[in-house]
Amino acid sequence: MASGKRSTTLRLPEEIYEKIRYLAFVERRSVNMQIEYTLSEYISGYERQYGVIKLPKSRRDSK
Repeated sequence: MASGKRSTTLRLPEEIYEKIRYLAFVERRSVNMQIEYTLSEYISGYERQYGVIKLPKSRRDSK
């Protein structure tokens, strides 16, 4: 994948999707980028409170 981003499927309740869609419109982002931004903000907040999330080295990195 050229962009370095993993493709995934996400199922959301209709109300949450519509609110994300509204926020994306207001912030001038695509729905996908709004979801990515929101998740990144959540993770940043979590790491500020609890420390950096240490991920195990993936099998892909060892090749």
